[in-house]
Amino acid sequence: MTQQAADTAPPADDLARVLGQALDGNAPASLLGPVRVPSVATEVADRLMTAIAIGDYLPGERLPGERELATLLDVSRATIREAVGRLQAVGIVEIRRGRTGGAYVRTSWTEATAAAVRRTLVPRWPELEQLFDLRGLVEGMAARAAAQRRGDPDLEAMRVALDAYAGASSLREEQAADAAFHAAVVTAAGNPQINALSRDLLMRVSLGFPTEPYGEDDPETYRQALNEHRALYEAISARDAERAGSIAERHFTMTADVIRAMLERGLNDSRDS
Repeated sequence: MTQQAADTAPPADDLARVLGQALDGNAPASLLGPVRVPSVATEVADRLMTAIAIGDYLPGERLPGERELATLLDVSRATIREAVGRLQAVGIVEIRRGRTGGAYVRTSWTEATAAAVRRTLVPRWPELEQLFDLRGLVEGMAARAAAQRRGDPDLEAMRVALDAYAGASSLREEQAADAAFHAAVVTAAGNPQINALSRDLLMRVSLGFPTEPYGEDDPETYRQALNEHRALYEAISARDAERAGSIAERHFTMTADVIRAMLERGLNDSRDS
Protein backbone atom coordinates (compact mmCIF):
# COMPACT_ATOMS: atom_id res chain seq x y z
CA MET A 1 0.00 0.00 0.00
CA THR A 2 1.29 3.49 -0.78
CA GLN A 3 2.02 5.92 2.07
CA GLN A 4 -0.92 8.08 1.01
CA ALA A 5 -3.28 5.09 1.13
CA ALA A 6 -1.84 4.00 4.49
CA ASP A 7 -2.47 7.48 5.92
CA THR A 8 -6.11 7.46 4.79
CA ALA A 9 -7.01 3.78 5.24
CA PRO A 10 -9.89 3.26 7.73
CA PRO A 11 -9.15 1.36 10.97
CA ALA A 12 -10.74 -2.04 11.46
CA ASP A 13 -13.05 -0.75 14.23
CA ASP A 14 -14.47 1.77 11.76
CA LEU A 15 -15.72 -0.96 9.43
CA ALA A 16 -19.38 -0.07 9.86
CA ARG A 17 -18.79 3.50 8.69
CA VAL A 18 -16.72 2.37 5.70
CA LEU A 19 -19.34 -0.19 4.68
CA GLY A 20 -22.04 2.43 5.02
CA GLN A 21 -20.19 4.67 2.59
CA ALA A 22 -19.49 1.79 0.20
CA LEU A 23 -23.14 0.76 0.14
CA ASP A 24 -24.60 4.28 0.05
CA GLY A 25 -26.79 4.49 -3.01
CA ASN A 26 -26.11 8.23 -3.22
CA ALA A 27 -22.34 7.80 -3.34
CA PRO A 28 -20.47 8.92 -6.48
CA ALA A 29 -20.31 6.29 -9.23
CA SER A 30 -17.26 4.04 -8.98
CA LEU A 31 -14.40 4.60 -11.36
CA LEU A 32 -14.58 0.86 -11.92
CA GLY A 33 -18.20 1.02 -13.00
CA PRO A 34 -19.68 0.99 -16.50
CA VAL A 35 -17.49 2.32 -19.28
CA ARG A 36 -18.24 6.00 -19.96
CA VAL A 37 -15.50 7.46 -22.16
CA PRO A 38 -15.48 8.84 -25.73
CA SER A 39 -13.71 5.81 -27.23
CA VAL A 40 -15.68 3.01 -25.64
CA ALA A 41 -14.18 0.17 -27.71
CA THR A 42 -10.67 1.33 -26.80
CA GLU A 43 -11.54 1.43 -23.10
CA VAL A 44 -13.10 -2.03 -23.27
CA ALA A 45 -10.09 -3.44 -25.13
CA ASP A 46 -7.75 -1.90 -22.55
CA ARG A 47 -9.77 -3.32 -19.68
CA LEU A 48 -9.85 -6.78 -21.25
CA MET A 49 -6.08 -6.70 -21.88
CA THR A 50 -5.49 -5.63 -18.28
CA ALA A 51 -7.85 -8.30 -16.94
CA ILE A 52 -5.88 -10.91 -18.86
CA ALA A 53 -2.57 -9.46 -17.64
CA ILE A 54 -3.59 -9.71 -13.97
CA GLY A 55 -4.92 -13.23 -14.46
CA ASP A 56 -8.68 -12.79 -14.44
CA TYR A 57 -8.55 -14.95 -17.58
CA LEU A 58 -5.62 -17.30 -18.11
CA PRO A 59 -3.89 -18.53 -21.28
CA GLY A 60 -5.96 -21.27 -22.90
CA GLU A 61 -9.15 -20.02 -21.26
CA ARG A 62 -12.21 -18.90 -23.21
CA LEU A 63 -13.40 -15.36 -22.58
CA PRO A 64 -17.08 -14.94 -21.69
CA GLY A 65 -19.32 -14.57 -24.72
CA GLU A 66 -20.33 -11.25 -26.25
CA ARG A 67 -23.65 -11.11 -24.43
CA GLU A 68 -22.09 -11.77 -21.01
CA LEU A 69 -19.25 -9.29 -21.53
CA ALA A 70 -21.70 -6.66 -22.73
CA THR A 71 -23.74 -7.14 -19.55
CA LEU A 72 -20.69 -7.09 -17.26
CA LEU A 73 -19.30 -3.88 -18.77
CA ASP A 74 -22.63 -2.25 -19.63
CA VAL A 75 -21.81 -1.69 -23.29
CA SER A 76 -23.23 -2.96 -26.58
CA ARG A 77 -22.36 -6.30 -28.14
CA ALA A 78 -21.01 -4.40 -31.15
CA THR A 79 -18.54 -2.64 -28.85
CA ILE A 80 -17.47 -5.97 -27.36
CA ARG A 81 -17.02 -7.40 -30.85
CA GLU A 82 -14.79 -4.48 -31.86
CA ALA A 83 -12.76 -4.67 -28.64
CA VAL A 84 -12.19 -8.41 -28.93
CA GLY A 85 -11.15 -7.86 -32.55
CA ARG A 86 -8.44 -5.50 -31.29
CA LEU A 87 -7.19 -8.18 -28.90
CA GLN A 88 -7.09 -10.63 -31.78
CA ALA A 89 -5.13 -8.16 -33.90
CA VAL A 90 -2.35 -7.86 -31.31
CA GLY A 91 -2.21 -11.61 -30.67
CA ILE A 92 -3.73 -11.75 -27.18
CA VAL A 93 -6.69 -13.91 -28.19
CA GLU A 94 -7.52 -16.25 -31.03
CA ILE A 95 -11.01 -16.79 -32.40
CA ARG A 96 -12.14 -20.40 -32.70
CA ARG A 97 -15.21 -21.55 -34.57
CA GLY A 98 -17.63 -24.37 -33.90
CA ARG A 99 -19.62 -25.57 -30.90
CA THR A 100 -16.82 -24.69 -28.46
CA GLY A 101 -15.82 -21.59 -30.36
CA GLY A 102 -15.15 -18.14 -28.99
CA ALA A 103 -12.23 -15.91 -28.05
CA TYR A 104 -9.48 -17.90 -26.33
CA VAL A 105 -6.56 -16.29 -24.51
CA ARG A 106 -3.25 -16.96 -26.26
CA THR A 107 -0.91 -15.01 -24.00
CA SER A 108 -1.16 -12.75 -20.97
CA TRP A 109 1.27 -10.10 -22.22
CA THR A 110 2.23 -8.57 -25.57
CA GLU A 111 3.83 -5.31 -26.66
CA ALA A 112 0.39 -3.71 -26.57
CA THR A 113 -0.36 -4.78 -23.02
CA ALA A 114 1.86 -2.36 -21.11
CA ALA A 115 0.13 0.73 -22.49
CA ALA A 116 -3.31 -0.79 -21.87
CA VAL A 117 -2.36 -1.59 -18.26
CA ARG A 118 -1.16 1.97 -17.69
CA ARG A 119 -4.29 3.51 -19.22
CA THR A 120 -6.51 1.22 -17.17
CA LEU A 121 -4.81 1.16 -13.76
CA VAL A 122 -3.12 4.53 -13.31
CA PRO A 123 -6.33 6.64 -13.28
CA ARG A 124 -8.01 4.10 -10.98
CA TRP A 125 -5.12 3.57 -8.59
CA PRO A 126 -6.26 5.71 -5.62
CA GLU A 127 -9.62 3.92 -5.60
CA LEU A 128 -8.01 0.52 -6.08
CA GLU A 129 -5.86 1.07 -2.98
CA GLN A 130 -9.01 1.86 -1.00
CA LEU A 131 -10.72 -1.23 -2.41
CA PHE A 132 -7.77 -3.45 -1.46
CA ASP A 133 -8.04 -2.19 2.11
CA LEU A 134 -11.82 -2.49 2.25
CA ARG A 135 -11.75 -5.98 0.79
CA GLY A 136 -9.33 -7.17 3.45
CA LEU A 137 -11.61 -5.81 6.17
CA VAL A 138 -14.70 -7.45 4.65
CA GLU A 139 -13.06 -10.84 4.06
CA GLY A 140 -11.66 -10.74 7.61
CA MET A 141 -15.16 -10.05 8.91
CA ALA A 142 -16.54 -12.94 6.84
CA ALA A 143 -13.89 -15.33 8.16
CA ARG A 144 -14.61 -14.33 11.77
CA ALA A 145 -18.32 -14.92 11.23
CA ALA A 146 -17.59 -18.26 9.51
CA ALA A 147 -15.56 -19.42 12.53
CA GLN A 148 -18.44 -18.58 14.84
CA ARG A 149 -21.26 -19.98 12.69
CA ARG A 150 -19.87 -22.79 10.52
CA GLY A 151 -21.51 -26.17 10.45
CA ASP A 152 -20.17 -29.55 9.38
CA PRO A 153 -21.37 -29.12 5.75
CA ASP A 154 -19.44 -25.84 5.58
CA LEU A 155 -16.26 -27.52 6.77
CA GLU A 156 -16.76 -30.34 4.27
CA ALA A 157 -17.10 -27.85 1.40
CA MET A 158 -13.88 -26.15 2.54
CA ARG A 159 -12.06 -29.51 2.78
CA VAL A 160 -13.11 -30.52 -0.72
CA ALA A 161 -11.93 -27.21 -2.16
CA LEU A 162 -8.71 -27.34 -0.14
CA ASP A 163 -7.94 -30.84 -1.42
CA ALA A 164 -8.66 -29.68 -4.98
CA TYR A 165 -6.26 -26.77 -4.54
CA ALA A 166 -3.56 -29.02 -3.12
CA GLY A 167 -3.96 -31.44 -6.03
CA ALA A 168 -4.30 -28.86 -8.81
CA SER A 169 -2.15 -29.52 -11.87
CA SER A 170 -2.68 -26.22 -13.70
CA LEU A 171 -3.24 -22.54 -12.98
CA ARG A 172 -6.86 -22.82 -14.07
CA GLU A 173 -7.45 -25.69 -11.62
CA GLU A 174 -5.77 -23.67 -8.86
CA GLN A 175 -7.91 -20.65 -9.64
CA ALA A 176 -11.14 -22.67 -9.63
CA ALA A 177 -10.28 -24.40 -6.35
CA ASP A 178 -9.25 -21.10 -4.77
CA ALA A 179 -12.61 -19.57 -5.72
CA ALA A 180 -14.49 -22.58 -4.33
CA PHE A 181 -12.60 -22.43 -1.03
CA HIS A 182 -13.27 -18.76 -0.44
CA ALA A 183 -16.90 -19.14 -1.53
CA ALA A 184 -17.29 -21.86 1.12
CA VAL A 185 -15.81 -19.56 3.77
CA VAL A 186 -18.16 -16.69 2.90
CA THR A 187 -21.14 -19.04 2.74
CA ALA A 188 -20.28 -20.31 6.22
CA ALA A 189 -20.70 -16.75 7.52
CA GLY A 190 -24.42 -17.37 7.07
CA ASN A 191 -25.39 -13.96 5.72
CA PRO A 192 -26.31 -13.48 2.05
CA GLN A 193 -25.51 -9.77 2.32
CA ILE A 194 -21.91 -10.56 3.24
CA ASN A 195 -21.79 -12.90 0.26
CA ALA A 196 -23.13 -10.18 -2.05
CA LEU A 197 -20.70 -7.59 -0.68
CA SER A 198 -17.75 -9.97 -1.10
CA ARG A 199 -18.72 -10.60 -4.72
CA ASP A 200 -19.20 -6.89 -5.41
CA LEU A 201 -15.73 -6.06 -4.08
CA LEU A 202 -14.22 -8.86 -6.16
CA MET A 203 -15.89 -7.44 -9.26
CA ARG A 204 -14.56 -3.95 -8.55
CA VAL A 205 -11.02 -5.09 -7.79
CA SER A 206 -11.08 -7.29 -10.91
CA LEU A 207 -12.08 -4.41 -13.21
CA GLY A 208 -15.66 -5.57 -13.58
CA PHE A 209 -15.05 -9.31 -14.01
CA PRO A 210 -16.22 -11.91 -11.44
CA THR A 211 -12.87 -13.71 -11.28
CA GLU A 212 -9.99 -13.48 -8.79
CA PRO A 213 -6.81 -12.05 -10.35
CA TYR A 214 -4.29 -14.88 -10.40
CA GLY A 215 -1.02 -13.60 -11.80
CA GLU A 216 1.69 -15.83 -13.20
CA ASP A 217 2.66 -19.40 -12.35
CA ASP A 218 4.85 -19.01 -9.25
CA PRO A 219 5.52 -22.07 -7.04
CA GLU A 220 6.38 -19.90 -4.03
CA THR A 221 3.12 -17.94 -4.27
CA TYR A 222 1.21 -21.21 -4.64
CA ARG A 223 2.83 -22.66 -1.52
CA GLN A 224 2.07 -19.50 0.45
CA ALA A 225 -1.57 -19.55 -0.64
CA LEU A 226 -1.92 -23.26 0.16
CA ASN A 227 -0.45 -22.79 3.64
CA GLU A 228 -2.75 -19.85 4.31
CA HIS A 229 -5.78 -21.80 3.06
CA ARG A 230 -4.91 -24.62 5.45
CA ALA A 231 -4.36 -22.23 8.35
CA LEU A 232 -7.67 -20.49 7.63
CA TYR A 233 -9.51 -23.81 7.50
CA GLU A 234 -7.97 -24.90 10.80
CA ALA A 235 -8.90 -21.62 12.50
CA ILE A 236 -12.51 -21.83 11.28
CA SER A 237 -12.73 -25.49 12.27
CA ALA A 238 -11.44 -24.62 15.77
CA ARG A 239 -13.91 -21.68 15.98
CA ASP A 240 -10.97 -19.33 16.51
CA ALA A 241 -12.63 -16.21 15.10
CA GLU A 242 -9.81 -13.73 15.68
CA ARG A 243 -7.17 -15.97 14.14
CA ALA A 244 -9.43 -16.72 11.15
CA GLY A 245 -10.04 -13.02 10.56
CA SER A 246 -6.36 -12.15 10.81
CA ILE A 247 -5.38 -14.87 8.34
CA ALA A 248 -8.06 -13.82 5.84
CA GLU A 249 -7.06 -10.15 5.98
CA ARG A 250 -3.43 -11.05 5.34
CA HIS A 251 -4.28 -13.60 2.65
CA PHE A 252 -6.18 -11.15 0.46
CA THR A 253 -3.15 -8.87 0.18
CA MET A 254 -1.93 -11.42 -2.39
CA THR A 255 -4.46 -10.16 -4.93
CA ALA A 256 -3.35 -6.58 -4.37
CA ASP A 257 0.25 -7.69 -4.88
CA VAL A 258 -0.64 -9.27 -8.25
CA ILE A 259 -2.24 -6.06 -9.51
CA ARG A 260 0.60 -3.89 -8.18
CA ALA A 261 3.12 -6.12 -9.95
CA MET A 262 1.29 -5.74 -13.26
CA LEU A 263 1.15 -1.96 -12.90
CA GLU A 264 4.88 -1.89 -12.12
CA ARG A 265 5.56 -4.04 -15.18
CA GLY A 266 3.52 -1.70 -17.35
CA LEU A 267 5.36 1.34 -16.01
CA ASN A 268 8.76 -0.32 -16.44
CA ASP A 269 7.93 -1.29 -20.02
CA SER A 270 7.14 2.37 -20.66
CA ARG A 271 10.55 3.44 -19.36
CA ASP A 272 12.35 0.79 -21.40
CA SER A 273 10.62 1.64 -24.68
